[in-house]
Amino acid sequence: MLSKFLVGALACILAGVLSGCGIGVQPLMPTPVVYTESGFEPLQHIPEHERWIPRRVFYATSRERVPNAQESAYGNTPSDQLHVGMAVVGFDGADMTWASLNDASTSADRGDEVTLSISGIVETGQFDPAAPSEASAAPEAAGFMLESMRDVIDDARDRDVLIYVHGAKVNFYNACVFAAQLDHFMGRDLTSVAFAWPTHQNILSYAGGGDIRRAYAAADALAAYIELIADHTNAERIHILCWSAGARVTTAGLTRLRERHSGQSVEALRERFRLGTVYFAAGDVPANEFLEHIDVMHGLADQLIVTQTDDDSALKASKMFIGGGVRLGQDSVALTAEQAESLGTLDRLEVGDVSIGSEARGVDITGHRFWFTHPWASSDVMLSIRTRLMPAARGLEQGNKPYLWYLPADYPARLRALLSGLDGEVLNRSAPAG
Repeated sequence: MLSKFLVGALACILAGVLSGCGIGVQPLMPTPVVYTESGFEPLQHIPEHERWIPRRVFYATSRERVPNAQESAYGNTPSDQLHVGMAVVGFDGADMTWASLNDASTSADRGDEVTLSISGIVETGQFDPAAPSEASAAPEAAGFMLESMRDVIDDARDRDVLIYVHGAKVNFYNACVFAAQLDHFMGRDLTSVAFAWPTHQNILSYAGGGDIRRAYAAADALAAYIELIADHTNAERIHILCWSAGARVTTAGLTRLRERHSGQSVEALRERFRLGTVYFAAGDVPANEFLEHIDVMHGLADQLIVTQTDDDSALKASKMFIGGGVRLGQDSVALTAEQAESLGTLDRLEVGDVSIGSEARGVDITGHRFWFTHPWASSDVMLSIRTRLMPAARGLEQGNKPYLWYLPADYPARLRALLSGLDGEVLNRSAPAG
């Protein structure tokens, strides 16, 4: 089809002509231990004719467009439209080779950083996300993006979609390059999307409440985008990975998705929207607020994963200065007897506490960025989204609650055994559940 040719041409032209236009400030995340310890490489299965160093990501943003801008093509002003399009993300400029990128993607110690930049952006449409899906002009307004996304999904080795929802204090560039690097370490097999809501690049706007209101205001946009992809593409599963304040966007967005279709059963909506893994990484949403809506989210998703740590300075500060109680990403969430009993009945809920087992491991996994900076934690992010494997089959150990799991001291050895037993096919969605 013509759109396939245009997508390929766009990637090549923009990567080649505009590679020096942006300012790459985000380095490639540390290599997950699943690659450094197992001998398995995230890029080894990619055919020669697909070995383009830049990576295309789709995007959906409720930020207003900034004329004549490149990496921050969308600014901090909220838009009443949802803008959709494609971006090309470069990996370390024109001197990067496929061999050196592969080396960087399998090495625990790279030496030099691999920086990420936006090489080109094309907006292909915009629409009102508040319109009911039955009356929305979204399919027509999305235009070329939707047609291209259909083709990309249909041609992909994995017909899943991953939507990345960023946290506070970042810009449009950050959303796109994070979506690209997550996709990169998941084998470049699925179709990735950056969902960019209009936060400012300073913590005062968040602490003062303005950006928190913007997070909740993005609920309709996220719900409308899920509707668009589910109803107008052949995506097998739509995964969501949200970080920090993105947990507020995702909690509100999935709740809004249910409200927009209150006349349908949750079983019908799960079948229609095909939500796979919804992953809350270091979530900066009050735990009680999340628990208030957990039944809705659990009902819509195949798998609901929450990760926590005992030492996250950003979440401690958020609790102290913004209020609202313990955050979802903190391991000190105190449950009532009723809440504990209810959580025990949710068979698709998984809580990963990376602090458990720290003495046996010899190191505690801490900080607000642990889910992508610590190679053990990031490995389970990749596996939980890219496979249908249950936590025990992914090498995790069960805690003292049916939904509680942690990273054991022999986690790398468990990953080696897992990959050896499956001949490296664990990162293929067709791998057997376990």
